[in-house]
Amino acid sequence: MDNMDVVYPILIGAGMISMLLAFVIKKKQPVDSFSSIPTQRTTDKDELEKSVQRLQKQVKQETNLLAAEWQEMRADLLEDIASLRKRLDVMEERWHKSESQKQEAPKDTNRIEPAPQVQEVDMLALRERYRRAFELSKEGLSRDEIAKRLGAGRGEIDLIFSLADRHERGLADA
Repeated sequence: MDNMDVVYPILIGAGMISMLLAFVIKKKQPVDSFSSIPTQRTTDKDELEKSVQRLQKQVKQETNLLAAEWQEMRADLLEDIASLRKRLDVMEERWHKSESQKQEAPKDTNRIEPAPQVQEVDMLALRERYRRAFELSKEGLSRDEIAKRLGAGRGEIDLIFSLADRHERGLADA
């Protein structure tokens, strides 16, 4: 006989013995071991349900927070849009007035018009500049450093801080 002819019957015999042992051991298990499985499954199911409920609660809280933030941002944007519409209306009105004055004014070639002396100040740019100044101040920068960062004079920065009261600083942070 070959070595292989001997190995096969040994392997087959070992497999049969292990199957018999498994069958005998399975029959000897007490009935109580099966009753503990549903209890464990029920416990696992309860823990899983609690975890799912906590997750749902957390998701709901996060959703509510995001919705509140969104509403606040939306309100701010609507306020900015209204402000921009007012500015646009004023500019259009001024433009129409200037156009009508140009049409009504006689063409006087000898007349020299003086250059405008007062420049209009862009209020949105100023508001942003003030907000940035307060933001940089909160970061701990000195007034000289703030002036350098904003490309402004030290006097202008001093004036911004000296004129601002608590309410304006609160608005600048918004």
